Amino acid sequence: MLLAGVVVGAASARADGTVYRAQGCGDTIFVSSSTGFSVLQTDAGQGLKEGHELRGNVEQIGHPVLFDQTLGRSIFALVAERHLSRAEVTARIAARCRSPTGDISRSAYVSRTTGCGNKIFLNTPEGYVVMERISGGVVADGDTLVGNFTRPGRATLQDRQSGSTLVVFVEDVYLSKSSVERHMTAACQQNRR
Repeated sequence: MLLAGVVVGAASARADGTVYRAQGCGDTIFVSSSTGFSVLQTDAGQGLKEGHELRGNVEQIGHPVLFDQTLGRSIFALVAERHLSRAEVTARIAARCRSPTGDISRSAYVSRTTGCGNKIFLNTPEGYVVMERISGGVVADGDTLVGNFTRPGRATLQDRQSGSTLVVFVEDVYLSKSSVERHMTAACQQNRR
């Protein structure tokens, strides 16, 4: 009987995790475990914060019973994704969470927009951003745009070269070069026809 308790305890310890990101993410938390990262949906009012130790199976899709060691209470969650790499979880955090310091303006240069209709492709240090111009001035390849384009949705940007204000819809953030090249090929070929 004692051996069975040890085996069960060892199996559940593998699935324990630490809250990696919760701040600014609404009802979504990102948890790190021994096999990668998991995405959990919770009640935003549960008070979970970065560094909280969670006991229970954070790698089992569904509704596991979890215990927050830091707060000393059970929490309710739904494991939506599991076994994500750091790059994968970083992209999901960028898409779902507000910046911990609020909306910070960033600058990036336009990699391509000529011949692509309203599509604008930005090159940032974190990866490429795909957006569509809703209104505003003309943007040229090589222009520098300033604004908050770190997550999908509507954004207002400034073009440093022309001084114009643009309203855009950010579609994808932090794509790889090969992925953005596929987007460019598709968007720009459609507009040539």
